[in-house]
Amino acid sequence: MDEAWASGTMLAEAVIELMKAGKPYTKANLEEAYVRRRRQSWVEEEAVISEKSRDGFTLNTLLGFIGMGISGLSKGKVNLPGKSKRPWERIPTIEEFYKGVIPETEILQIRKECQLKGEPLHDRLMTRAGWPEVPLDGQLLISQQDALLMGGKVVANPGYADHVTFADPYYCQSCREQVCTEICSGQAITVNPEGGVPLFDREKCVHCGACMWNCSKPNPEDPEQTNVNFRAGSGGLHSAEN
Repeated sequence: MDEAWASGTMLAEAVIELMKAGKPYTKANLEEAYVRRRRQSWVEEEAVISEKSRDGFTLNTLLGFIGMGISGLSKGKVNLPGKSKRPWERIPTIEEFYKGVIPETEILQIRKECQLKGEPLHDRLMTRAGWPEVPLDGQLLISQQDALLMGGKVVANPGYADHVTFADPYYCQSCREQVCTEICSGQAITVNPEGGVPLFDREKCVHCGACMWNCSKPNPEDPEQTNVNFRAGSGGLHSAEN
């Protein structure tokens, strides 16, 4: 909460500064007025200290708490190493996950059918593997997207660029898992029936970031990031009506 409040305050100060100076709210001006404040604040200092403080949780919960304590006491100079893998290193292929359960030839056929219909593989494969289907009656049991539409609206002003983009389209075309379409909580990222890059509907995005953290392909410009570029955008969070 302190970090969120401080960042919000710094952004407000930056906007007021630009307004008084009569400067437009361009990306360059906001970076100079806001990002400069952010990088020179205690928020950035604490972020550097805590960067690797949670690595221990990749081993187990106890070592995670111990690692956080060590990082805090040493001001980030000493950290407990973990064994975390990048998403594309830890996410198995569909064929590997369902090995011995669903033949690869059948998975290939299901892939083709889902691709043509613009549907994700998740439900079809789980049903085929023997998981019971969850019927949606529209009242007691509803889908995530129904809950979003019933509970409020997602505010995304028209005319702005998409805040979720894919760094390298080729990676999306060669990706056989497309976990982003499965894990999107607002169903804003969906399978493209024509193949290739998934479709993105910014009006449904709730800015949860799940696509960025679970993409199974690396970013060609930064190997520490995934192929999903997740940026700040106009709107995107639930409105006060929710």
